[in-house]
Amino acid sequence: MDENKLQQVARYLHIAIPYDEDYGTGLINFDDGVNTELQCEDGFVPPMFNNDNRALEVTVDLRERRVLDWSEDKGYIHMWAKVIDSGIYTLLDADMNPLCQIRGYVPNALIPPYERGFGDYLELTINHDGTLPDWKELLDFSEFVKEGHEPESIKKILCSDDDSMNEYIIYTTEGHTIAPNENVEVENCQVLGCARGKNPEEAKINLLKNNPWIIEAGFRRSEFIVRQLMTNE
Repeated sequence: MDENKLQQVARYLHIAIPYDEDYGTGLINFDDGVNTELQCEDGFVPPMFNNDNRALEVTVDLRERRVLDWSEDKGYIHMWAKVIDSGIYTLLDADMNPLCQIRGYVPNALIPPYERGFGDYLELTINHDGTLPDWKELLDFSEFVKEGHEPESIKKILCSDDDSMNEYIIYTTEGHTIAPNENVEVENCQVLGCARGKNPEEAKINLLKNNPWIIEAGFRRSEFIVRQLMTNE
């Protein structure tokens, strides 16, 4: 896919980088002291690390230069990290369909700190409202054009044969349920649906792709709880 086409159709960028919480990160080097730093609100655990996939995961709305599903209660965060070449960077269209993907080095032509990153560093500054003040208005997809997988390759990576995919149930603690007896207050989780995928993140993408009402209703992807279902297949 050429850059002009990507400029027209690319809406989101999903970033996924494995980490190991036992070492503070593992594949993300926060122990450098000089090359790495993480700043956030006191006592605040960055939500990008709170997931079942053991990865830093964040989805950026490229047009609005804003993190998807961010809320002010998550506060401000600044992260500068030296990242081992194990990241997955996926461009998505407006319907969350994958367009192009890079695995390995950081595509710093698109992602800060740009020319200071050398393909090794990732910088995220997220304001209280989810905006990304360091991101350029002019998007550079040149690295995705040169090194990215075409949609057919992405299909093999993210949507392989059904037999190798797992089924997941996805729910959230957001929202509330009204009981038949409206005088009784009910506190429970909201089941958003079931979806198949090779991993929890792919299942979330597939769920949102087939159920756009979830985001429209105000449910935040960052609050999704994903559990694999055991089947007899």
